[in-house]
Amino acid sequence: MESKCTPEEGKRMVDEMHAEFMQRAAELLPATDLDRVEAAYQLAAKAHASQVRKSGIPYITHPISVARTALVELNLGTNSIMAALLHDVVEDTDYTIEDIRSAFGEDVAFLVDVLTKKDSGEYKVSKQIDNFKQMLDSINYDIRALLIKLSDRLHNMRTLGSMRTDKQMKIASETDYFYAPLANRLGLYEIKSELENLSLKFRSPQEYERIEKKIVSYMKIHADDITRFIEPIREALFDAGINAKVTARPRSVYALWRKMQDSGQSFKELEHVHQVDIIFPYNAERYSSEKNECLAIYSIVTDLYKERPYSMINYIDQPKENGYQALHTQVMTPMGGWSEIHIATETMHRNSL
Repeated sequence: MESKCTPEEGKRMVDEMHAEFMQRAAELLPATDLDRVEAAYQLAAKAHASQVRKSGIPYITHPISVARTALVELNLGTNSIMAALLHDVVEDTDYTIEDIRSAFGEDVAFLVDVLTKKDSGEYKVSKQIDNFKQMLDSINYDIRALLIKLSDRLHNMRTLGSMRTDKQMKIASETDYFYAPLANRLGLYEIKSELENLSLKFRSPQEYERIEKKIVSYMKIHADDITRFIEPIREALFDAGINAKVTARPRSVYALWRKMQDSGQSFKELEHVHQVDIIFPYNAERYSSEKNECLAIYSIVTDLYKERPYSMINYIDQPKENGYQALHTQVMTPMGGWSEIHIATETMHRNSL
Protein backbone atom coordinates (compact mmCIF):
# COMPACT_ATOMS: atom_id res chain seq x y z
CA MET A 1 0.00 0.00 0.00
CA GLU A 2 1.20 3.52 -0.78
CA SER A 3 1.59 5.73 2.31
CA LYS A 4 0.98 9.42 3.00
CA CYS A 5 3.96 11.67 2.53
CA THR A 6 4.96 15.28 3.06
CA PRO A 7 5.59 17.58 0.08
CA GLU A 8 9.32 17.26 0.69
CA GLU A 9 9.10 13.47 0.76
CA GLY A 10 6.95 13.55 -2.36
CA LYS A 11 9.47 15.67 -4.25
CA ARG A 12 12.32 13.41 -3.20
CA MET A 13 10.36 10.35 -4.30
CA VAL A 14 9.59 11.88 -7.70
CA ASP A 15 13.20 12.97 -8.23
CA GLU A 16 14.47 9.47 -7.39
CA MET A 17 11.90 7.76 -9.63
CA HIS A 18 12.61 10.17 -12.49
CA ALA A 19 16.38 9.64 -12.23
CA GLU A 20 16.05 5.86 -12.12
CA PHE A 21 13.60 5.86 -15.01
CA MET A 22 15.85 7.98 -17.22
CA GLN A 23 18.80 5.74 -16.34
CA ARG A 24 16.86 2.70 -17.57
CA ALA A 25 15.78 4.64 -20.65
CA ALA A 26 19.44 5.40 -21.38
CA GLU A 27 20.18 1.67 -21.16
CA LEU A 28 17.29 0.51 -23.36
CA LEU A 29 16.48 3.30 -25.82
CA PRO A 30 18.58 5.01 -28.53
CA ALA A 31 20.63 7.86 -27.11
CA THR A 32 19.19 10.16 -29.77
CA ASP A 33 15.69 9.67 -28.28
CA LEU A 34 16.44 10.56 -24.67
CA ASP A 35 15.79 14.30 -25.09
CA ARG A 36 12.29 13.53 -26.46
CA VAL A 37 11.54 11.20 -23.55
CA GLU A 38 12.73 13.83 -21.07
CA ALA A 39 10.57 16.46 -22.79
CA ALA A 40 7.53 14.20 -22.49
CA TYR A 41 8.29 13.71 -18.80
CA GLN A 42 8.63 17.45 -18.21
CA LEU A 43 5.27 18.16 -19.86
CA ALA A 44 3.59 15.41 -17.83
CA ALA A 45 5.20 16.66 -14.61
CA LYS A 46 4.00 20.20 -15.34
CA ALA A 47 0.49 19.05 -16.26
CA HIS A 48 0.09 16.91 -13.14
CA ALA A 49 1.99 19.24 -10.79
CA SER A 50 -1.01 20.04 -8.59
CA GLN A 51 -2.45 16.53 -8.54
CA VAL A 52 -1.96 13.78 -5.98
CA ARG A 53 -3.07 10.16 -5.83
CA LYS A 54 -5.55 8.91 -3.21
CA SER A 55 -2.57 8.10 -0.99
CA GLY A 56 -1.32 11.69 -1.06
CA ILE A 57 1.69 10.79 -3.22
CA PRO A 58 2.34 13.09 -6.22
CA TYR A 59 0.32 11.94 -9.23
CA ILE A 60 3.32 12.04 -11.57
CA THR A 61 4.62 8.91 -9.82
CA HIS A 62 1.89 6.98 -11.65
CA PRO A 63 2.87 7.95 -15.24
CA ILE A 64 6.53 7.32 -14.38
CA SER A 65 5.66 3.83 -13.10
CA VAL A 66 3.51 3.05 -16.13
CA ALA A 67 6.27 4.20 -18.49
CA ARG A 68 8.85 2.16 -16.57
CA THR A 69 6.75 -0.98 -16.86
CA ALA A 70 6.25 -0.38 -20.57
CA LEU A 71 10.00 0.14 -20.97
CA VAL A 72 11.52 -2.52 -18.72
CA GLU A 73 8.89 -5.27 -18.59
CA LEU A 74 7.37 -4.92 -22.08
CA ASN A 75 10.37 -3.53 -24.00
CA LEU A 76 8.31 -0.93 -25.86
CA GLY A 77 9.94 1.76 -27.97
CA THR A 78 10.43 5.48 -27.58
CA ASN A 79 7.04 6.75 -28.78
CA SER A 80 5.23 4.21 -26.60
CA ILE A 81 7.23 5.26 -23.56
CA MET A 82 6.42 8.92 -24.24
CA ALA A 83 2.72 8.06 -24.61
CA ALA A 84 2.86 6.16 -21.31
CA LEU A 85 4.24 9.26 -19.59
CA LEU A 86 1.50 11.37 -21.16
CA HIS A 87 -1.39 8.90 -21.03
CA ASP A 88 -3.46 10.82 -18.44
CA VAL A 89 -2.57 14.36 -19.51
CA VAL A 90 -5.48 14.93 -21.91
CA GLU A 91 -8.00 13.11 -19.72
CA ASP A 92 -7.10 14.79 -16.43
CA THR A 93 -5.64 18.22 -17.30
CA ASP A 94 -6.25 21.17 -19.62
CA TYR A 95 -3.86 19.91 -22.29
CA THR A 96 -5.40 18.71 -25.57
CA ILE A 97 -4.49 16.11 -28.17
CA GLU A 98 -3.49 19.01 -30.42
CA ASP A 99 -0.98 20.11 -27.78
CA ILE A 100 0.49 16.60 -27.72
CA ARG A 101 0.54 16.40 -31.50
CA SER A 102 2.25 19.79 -31.81
CA ALA A 103 4.90 18.92 -29.21
CA PHE A 104 5.60 15.26 -30.02
CA GLY A 105 4.15 14.33 -33.39
CA GLU A 106 1.30 12.31 -34.82
CA ASP A 107 2.31 8.87 -33.54
CA VAL A 108 2.55 9.84 -29.87
CA ALA A 109 -0.70 11.83 -30.18
CA PHE A 110 -2.45 8.80 -31.70
CA LEU A 111 -1.42 6.56 -28.80
CA VAL A 112 -2.44 9.14 -26.17
CA ASP A 113 -5.78 9.63 -27.92
CA VAL A 114 -6.52 5.88 -27.87
CA LEU A 115 -5.61 5.75 -24.16
CA THR A 116 -7.86 8.71 -23.31
CA LYS A 117 -11.33 7.71 -22.12
CA LYS A 118 -14.01 9.40 -24.19
CA ASP A 119 -16.62 10.88 -21.85
CA SER A 120 -19.45 11.30 -24.34
CA GLY A 121 -22.25 11.21 -21.76
CA GLU A 122 -24.07 8.63 -23.89
CA TYR A 123 -22.90 5.04 -24.01
CA LYS A 124 -24.04 2.21 -26.27
CA VAL A 125 -23.93 -0.28 -23.37
CA SER A 126 -22.08 1.19 -20.39
CA LYS A 127 -19.12 3.49 -19.82
CA GLN A 128 -16.79 0.64 -18.86
CA ILE A 129 -17.83 -1.67 -21.71
CA ASP A 130 -17.50 1.17 -24.21
CA ASN A 131 -14.01 1.88 -22.86
CA PHE A 132 -13.11 -1.81 -23.26
CA LYS A 133 -14.40 -1.72 -26.84
CA GLN A 134 -12.38 1.41 -27.53
CA MET A 135 -9.21 -0.32 -26.34
CA LEU A 136 -9.88 -3.51 -28.28
CA ASP A 137 -10.67 -1.54 -31.42
CA SER A 138 -7.22 0.02 -31.14
CA ILE A 139 -5.60 -3.34 -31.87
CA ASN A 140 -6.84 -2.95 -35.44
CA TYR A 141 -4.38 -0.08 -35.72
CA ASP A 142 -1.66 -0.64 -33.14
CA ILE A 143 -1.22 -3.12 -30.29
CA ARG A 144 1.05 -0.70 -28.41
CA ALA A 145 -1.97 1.06 -26.92
CA LEU A 146 -3.15 -2.18 -25.33
CA LEU A 147 0.30 -2.85 -23.90
CA ILE A 148 0.47 0.63 -22.37
CA LYS A 149 -3.02 0.14 -20.93
CA LEU A 150 -1.89 -3.13 -19.36
CA SER A 151 1.06 -1.27 -17.82
CA ASP A 152 -1.39 1.31 -16.49
CA ARG A 153 -3.67 -1.33 -14.99
CA LEU A 154 -0.72 -3.21 -13.48
CA HIS A 155 0.44 -0.13 -11.57
CA ASN A 156 -3.10 0.68 -10.48
CA MET A 157 -3.42 -2.85 -9.10
CA ARG A 158 -0.05 -2.64 -7.36
CA THR A 159 -1.23 0.51 -5.56
CA LEU A 160 -4.90 -0.42 -5.09
CA GLY A 161 -4.60 -0.49 -1.30
CA SER A 162 -5.06 3.29 -1.11
CA MET A 163 -8.55 3.12 -2.66
CA ARG A 164 -11.90 2.71 -0.92
CA THR A 165 -13.04 -0.90 -0.48
CA ASP A 166 -15.86 -0.57 -3.03
CA LYS A 167 -13.42 0.80 -5.61
CA GLN A 168 -10.99 -2.00 -4.83
CA MET A 169 -13.69 -4.57 -5.53
CA LYS A 170 -14.76 -2.90 -8.77
CA ILE A 171 -11.24 -2.52 -10.14
CA ALA A 172 -10.14 -5.98 -9.00
CA SER A 173 -13.19 -7.58 -10.63
CA GLU A 174 -12.55 -5.73 -13.90
CA THR A 175 -8.97 -6.90 -13.78
CA ASP A 176 -9.90 -10.55 -13.35
CA TYR A 177 -12.61 -10.36 -16.01
CA PHE A 178 -10.85 -8.34 -18.70
CA TYR A 179 -7.22 -7.36 -18.16
CA ALA A 180 -5.73 -10.65 -16.93
CA PRO A 181 -7.28 -12.65 -19.83
CA LEU A 182 -6.07 -9.94 -22.23
CA ALA A 183 -2.51 -10.25 -20.90
CA ASN A 184 -2.72 -14.03 -21.25
CA ARG A 185 -4.02 -13.74 -24.82
CA LEU A 186 -1.05 -11.51 -25.66
CA GLY A 187 1.39 -14.06 -24.21
CA LEU A 188 2.34 -11.90 -21.20
CA TYR A 189 2.26 -14.71 -18.65
CA GLU A 190 4.03 -12.97 -15.77
CA ILE A 191 1.82 -9.88 -16.04
CA LYS A 192 -1.28 -12.06 -16.36
CA SER A 193 -0.26 -14.00 -13.25
CA GLU A 194 0.42 -10.86 -11.21
CA LEU A 195 -2.90 -9.30 -12.23
CA GLU A 196 -4.76 -12.48 -11.26
CA ASN A 197 -3.00 -12.67 -7.90
CA LEU A 198 -3.62 -9.01 -7.10
CA SER A 199 -7.26 -9.32 -8.13
CA LEU A 200 -7.81 -12.27 -5.81
CA LYS A 201 -5.88 -10.55 -3.02
CA PHE A 202 -8.34 -7.65 -2.98
CA ARG A 203 -11.51 -9.61 -3.73
CA SER A 204 -10.84 -12.40 -1.20
CA PRO A 205 -8.03 -11.24 1.10
CA GLN A 206 -8.48 -13.93 3.74
CA GLU A 207 -8.59 -16.73 1.18
CA TYR A 208 -5.54 -15.29 -0.58
CA GLU A 209 -3.57 -15.08 2.68
CA ARG A 210 -4.59 -18.61 3.68
CA ILE A 211 -3.40 -20.15 0.40
CA GLU A 212 -0.24 -18.03 0.32
CA LYS A 213 0.73 -19.28 3.79
CA LYS A 214 0.08 -22.88 2.72
CA ILE A 215 2.33 -22.44 -0.34
CA VAL A 216 5.16 -20.99 1.75
CA SER A 217 4.81 -23.82 4.25
CA TYR A 218 4.69 -26.44 1.51
CA MET A 219 7.85 -25.16 -0.19
CA LYS A 220 9.68 -24.98 3.16
CA ILE A 221 8.64 -28.47 4.25
CA HIS A 222 9.49 -30.01 0.87
CA ALA A 223 12.66 -27.99 0.13
CA ASP A 224 15.01 -30.94 0.76
CA ASP A 225 12.76 -33.32 -1.18
CA ILE A 226 12.67 -30.96 -4.17
CA THR A 227 16.47 -30.59 -4.09
CA ARG A 228 16.87 -34.36 -3.91
CA PHE A 229 14.59 -34.66 -6.94
CA ILE A 230 16.17 -32.03 -9.22
CA GLU A 231 19.87 -32.58 -8.39
CA PRO A 232 20.10 -35.81 -10.43
CA ILE A 233 18.53 -33.95 -13.38
CA ARG A 234 21.12 -31.17 -13.11
CA GLU A 235 23.96 -33.69 -12.92
CA ALA A 236 22.68 -35.76 -15.85
CA LEU A 237 22.28 -32.67 -18.04
CA PHE A 238 25.77 -31.47 -17.08
CA ASP A 239 27.22 -34.88 -17.97
CA ALA A 240 25.44 -34.67 -21.33
CA GLY A 241 27.02 -31.27 -22.02
CA ILE A 242 23.74 -29.37 -21.73
CA ASN A 243 24.00 -26.05 -19.89
CA ALA A 244 20.51 -25.93 -18.39
CA LYS A 245 19.02 -24.07 -15.46
CA VAL A 246 16.80 -26.41 -13.43
CA THR A 247 14.54 -24.71 -10.90
CA ALA A 248 11.41 -25.52 -8.94
CA ARG A 249 8.83 -22.83 -8.33
CA PRO A 250 5.41 -22.83 -6.70
CA ARG A 251 2.32 -22.19 -8.74
CA SER A 252 0.67 -18.85 -8.14
CA VAL A 253 -1.88 -18.34 -5.40
CA TYR A 254 -4.54 -17.62 -8.01
CA ALA A 255 -3.73 -20.72 -10.08
CA LEU A 256 -4.03 -22.99 -7.04
CA TRP A 257 -7.17 -21.22 -5.84
CA ARG A 258 -8.76 -21.66 -9.28
CA LYS A 259 -7.77 -25.33 -9.32
CA MET A 260 -9.37 -25.81 -5.92
CA GLN A 261 -12.54 -24.04 -7.07
CA ASP A 262 -12.81 -26.06 -10.28
CA SER A 263 -11.95 -29.47 -8.80
CA GLY A 264 -13.48 -29.17 -5.35
CA GLN A 265 -10.17 -30.37 -3.88
CA SER A 266 -8.56 -29.06 -0.72
CA PHE A 267 -5.00 -27.70 -0.80
CA LYS A 268 -3.69 -31.00 0.62
CA GLU A 269 -5.33 -32.91 -2.24
CA LEU A 270 -3.73 -30.84 -5.02
CA GLU A 271 -1.21 -32.74 -7.11
CA HIS A 272 0.90 -29.96 -8.59
CA VAL A 273 1.66 -27.24 -6.05
CA HIS A 274 5.00 -26.62 -7.75
CA GLN A 275 6.52 -27.22 -11.15
CA VAL A 276 10.07 -27.79 -12.36
CA ASP A 277 11.42 -25.61 -15.19
CA ILE A 278 14.36 -26.73 -17.34
CA ILE A 279 15.52 -23.70 -19.33
CA PHE A 280 18.60 -23.76 -21.55
CA PRO A 281 20.35 -21.90 -24.40
CA TYR A 282 19.84 -23.69 -27.70
CA ASN A 283 23.02 -25.36 -28.98
CA ALA A 284 22.76 -25.17 -32.77
CA GLU A 285 26.11 -26.94 -33.24
CA ARG A 286 24.89 -30.14 -31.58
CA TYR A 287 21.17 -30.17 -32.35
CA SER A 288 19.37 -29.56 -35.62
CA SER A 289 16.48 -27.75 -33.94
CA GLU A 290 15.31 -26.41 -30.59
CA LYS A 291 12.70 -29.14 -30.53
CA ASN A 292 15.36 -31.85 -30.88
CA GLU A 293 17.33 -30.49 -27.93
CA CYS A 294 14.13 -30.33 -25.85
CA LEU A 295 13.48 -33.97 -26.78
CA ALA A 296 17.03 -34.92 -25.77
CA ILE A 297 16.45 -33.39 -22.34
CA TYR A 298 13.04 -35.07 -22.14
CA SER A 299 14.76 -38.40 -22.81
CA ILE A 300 17.31 -37.78 -20.03
CA VAL A 301 14.61 -36.86 -17.51
CA THR A 302 12.41 -39.85 -18.33
CA ASP A 303 15.41 -42.17 -18.14
CA LEU A 304 15.91 -40.95 -14.57
CA TYR A 305 12.29 -41.01 -13.45
CA LYS A 306 9.20 -42.97 -14.43
CA GLU A 307 6.92 -40.94 -16.70
CA ARG A 308 3.21 -40.71 -16.06
CA PRO A 309 1.42 -42.41 -18.97
CA TYR A 310 0.13 -40.02 -21.65
CA SER A 311 1.35 -36.96 -19.77
CA MET A 312 3.73 -35.61 -22.42
CA ILE A 313 2.34 -32.53 -24.23
CA ASN A 314 4.16 -30.95 -27.17
CA TYR A 315 3.54 -27.19 -27.11
CA ILE A 316 6.49 -26.65 -29.47
CA ASP A 317 4.81 -27.86 -32.64
CA GLN A 318 1.42 -26.68 -31.42
CA PRO A 319 1.92 -23.58 -29.25
CA LYS A 320 -0.86 -22.35 -27.01
CA GLU A 321 -3.01 -19.50 -28.31
CA ASN A 322 -0.87 -17.02 -26.40
CA GLY A 323 2.32 -18.25 -28.10
CA TYR A 324 3.55 -20.41 -25.20
CA GLN A 325 6.02 -23.12 -26.30
CA ALA A 326 7.56 -25.95 -24.27
CA LEU A 327 7.54 -29.69 -23.74
CA HIS A 328 5.52 -30.79 -20.72
CA THR A 329 5.53 -34.10 -18.92
CA GLN A 330 5.00 -35.54 -15.45
CA VAL A 331 7.36 -37.93 -13.70
CA MET A 332 7.31 -39.89 -10.45
CA THR A 333 9.46 -38.35 -7.74
CA PRO A 334 11.56 -40.44 -5.33
CA MET A 335 9.22 -39.28 -2.54
CA GLY A 336 6.10 -40.51 -4.34
CA GLY A 337 3.62 -38.42 -6.31
CA TRP A 338 3.99 -36.79 -9.72
CA SER A 339 6.01 -33.71 -10.54
CA GLU A 340 5.29 -31.55 -13.60
CA ILE A 341 8.29 -30.76 -15.81
CA HIS A 342 8.47 -27.88 -18.32
CA ILE A 343 11.32 -28.00 -20.87
CA ALA A 344 12.06 -24.96 -23.05
CA THR A 345 14.90 -23.05 -24.66
CA GLU A 346 15.71 -19.57 -23.38
CA THR A 347 14.09 -18.13 -26.52
CA MET A 348 10.86 -20.08 -26.02
CA HIS A 349 10.80 -19.15 -22.34
CA ARG A 350 11.49 -15.45 -23.00
CA ASN A 351 8.77 -15.30 -25.65
CA SER A 352 6.29 -16.77 -23.17
CA LEU A 353 6.87 -14.15 -20.46
